[in-house]
Amino acid sequence: MKGQRPAEAGEVCTCGRPAVTVFVGGQYGDTGYCGLSDGGEQDGPCPFCGGDRHEGRCPRYTLTGGAS
Repeated sequence: MKGQRPAEAGEVCTCGRPAVTVFVGGQYGDTGYCGLSDGGEQDGPCPFCGGDRHEGRCPRYTLTGGAS
């Protein structure tokens, strides 16, 4: 990991919420964090792939979010 920076508008956490911090680099590249470790809303589809919720990070997660 190469550090962190404040999130910019439109960047999201792995749970789908707006990010407040972005961790730069690392195994998965730049990753947003909302500041809450509760995993986000667990009802409804995954905000990134539209499928069932995942135990961990969605493989389709992107820093700017949205289902692909």
